[in-house]
Amino acid sequence: MGLQGRPWQRAVPSLRVESPEERGAGWTVQRGLARYIWAPRTLAGKAGWTHITCPLGDAIRWILQGRVHPHTGPGGTTWWTAAVYVELAAARAGLEAEADAAARARASGRARRSAAAHAAATERRLQEALQQAQERQAEQERLAAFLEHAGMDAGVWPAFAQLVRTVSGKTVEYGGQSPAHGNGLLVYSRPRPGRAFRLAGVVCPDPHALTRWPAELTILVPGQTWLARIQAAARTPLKVAVLNPATKHCTFLRIRPQPPIPPTPPRSGHSR
Repeated sequence: MGLQGRPWQRAVPSLRVESPEERGAGWTVQRGLARYIWAPRTLAGKAGWTHITCPLGDAIRWILQGRVHPHTGPGGTTWWTAAVYVELAAARAGLEAEADAAARARASGRARRSAAAHAAATERRLQEALQQAQERQAEQERLAAFLEHAGMDAGVWPAFAQLVRTVSGKTVEYGGQSPAHGNGLLVYSRPRPGRAFRLAGVVCPDPHALTRWPAELTILVPGQTWLARIQAAARTPLKVAVLNPATKHCTFLRIRPQPPIPPTPPRSGHSR
């Protein structure tokens, strides 16, 4: 017990007192006695230790009667308090621990669910990428003979096919090579969902097959080289779409039939 604070007072139970201001008045305890305040008694309620002031005689009587005991708080400071306050502080600490454990469990559960969802999404993306790669490979193998016929690199074909879809503005499907259409690749389109696909064009048909070409069947070619071949062989009016996959430039032409080349007359010779 003392009138001023001392370093050792943090480690041992003690009382800091104040002398009376008037003759005959009692001494007063200013520090050394504490109680635990928690109201309302929920996690949202404010809680903590607070020092109390009381007459020195009351403090000594409580100590001698065993009504207060030394208690060391979270910061390491020791003070006198009643057992009920220690129990109240322990109850609050237990409630906080339970809430923290529940929060960690929820966070851990969310983290596990998030990780599982991320792993599942990654797996789906990998499977979709693998499926797309397999489909591209199968499509390239299916079109190998046509690409050789058209003189088109396999790496250029996806850009050309995308350009056809963009220009047509319709759902497009590619059939196989058609001997009846000069070994060109058949292109089918559907104006809107629910309608049937219909033959809309042929990619790179052999110019020699153009003698009886349907007037409304569009010929699709990737550049000027094929256009020149078509123009030279046209014997009926033709619709041609030049779709350059490198420049993304599209040109639509109506090709008029070319006059047949007259046969060269035989040369007259002189016999000896």
